[in-house]
Amino acid sequence: MAEPVDLDSGSYGGTYKLIGGARALDFANLVSYRGTARQHDWLEPVDNLAVWAAAAGLEADLGAGPAEPRELRELLARVFLAVADGDVPAGADVDHIGTLAAGAWAGRRLTFDDDAGVARWSAPEPDLAGELALDAAVLLTSERSLRRVRACSDCRWVFLDSTRNRSRRWCDPADCGNRVRQRRHYRREKSRGRPGLGGLA
Repeated sequence: MAEPVDLDSGSYGGTYKLIGGARALDFANLVSYRGTARQHDWLEPVDNLAVWAAAAGLEADLGAGPAEPRELRELLARVFLAVADGDVPAGADVDHIGTLAAGAWAGRRLTFDDDAGVARWSAPEPDLAGELALDAAVLLTSERSLRRVRACSDCRWVFLDSTRNRSRRWCDPADCGNRVRQRRHYRREKSRGRPGLGGLA
């Protein structure tokens, strides 16, 4: 599927990919294996934020806005993991996203583009929080999109399931999907008493 983004992983052995299908989801995924012993923070070191923004095609002031990157990431993760789990997100979290999105819209201006022959919205100084909140608001106000928000059954990254029968279970079949299949194979072989299997439990 997606190619790895060149984020500094430090001593962590995994990779980060833009698999969410929306910038807000990809930003929420800047933690691998959240809440487990394997958890990894992709916003460390701080230079990773600029690398992520460039890979996501987001031209925004990374230092502006009322939300710190980690706070914003966790806000988006709480909301969309709740949606993926079939729960109702906390009202305060949804309201916070709405406030950030409204602030971003308030800064936009409608101008007429002579070359294109149409008017367009422009944001003179877009900020990270506002742009990602707008993206999140688009998802949250679309019933069709919300029905497709899923969380990987292994690493818990969130993504839009674009399969026809909504059967996608993993962030990437080649990554988490392969690890899950390997663990199943290990357990089957172990239950049959076959020796020499290790490292997959």
